[in-house]
Amino acid sequence: MLKKLYATFCSLNLGLWLMTGVMVTLAIGSFSKASSEGGGLNDMPLLFWLQRAPLGYSWWLWLCIACIAVLFVNALVCSIDALRKKGRSVAPHLMHAGFLLIVLAHLLSAYGGFKQQLQLPQGDSFGFPDGERVVVERITGEVGPMGMMSGYRADLRTADGVHGVQPNQPLFHKGYGIYIKDVALSPVPVALFEVHREPGALAAFVGALLFTVGNLMLLAQRRGR
Repeated sequence: MLKKLYATFCSLNLGLWLMTGVMVTLAIGSFSKASSEGGGLNDMPLLFWLQRAPLGYSWWLWLCIACIAVLFVNALVCSIDALRKKGRSVAPHLMHAGFLLIVLAHLLSAYGGFKQQLQLPQGDSFGFPDGERVVVERITGEVGPMGMMSGYRADLRTADGVHGVQPNQPLFHKGYGIYIKDVALSPVPVALFEVHREPGALAAFVGALLFTVGNLMLLAQRRGR
């Protein structure tokens, strides 16, 4: 029985069916209210949202997570099985390792991540869990000829000095990313900030790098045949 179970988890067909299941459930979920802007799915860590969402609202995501969990085991068992066989290319191992790291990274962020939006006027502040305050020293912006905001920034004061934050130039402080999303200059300067914490970011980057290298190696080997 154990041999049959091991053979099942080593099966390429199982992996293909599971990937199909992931794509189908995500396609269904894209039409769900949960994935809409007001659904809250993108406003908080995944596991935090799943604990509070009704099952009728989130069933497709639970099914998707189940498929990914079995796919994780499938990739792990396939890697172990391939390592036992000599003469195999290292490329599939790198791809499997990259995939496993990416799944682990998402699990870390789903469990220990943080995301919050704050609308603060110039001179106001917000705090970190250790009690440190970040003060919004100054909010500035440039208005284009059409009356639209063409550029904006905010100067934030932390314990180690003043740092500028602009679109695509966030401030990373104590493991958190502070992003500026929008600015209004009247009647008083106000900025919309988004504070992120992604503990799985490094693992996701390394996993993506390994997966890409493995793919390129596999393509090079097949072209050389």
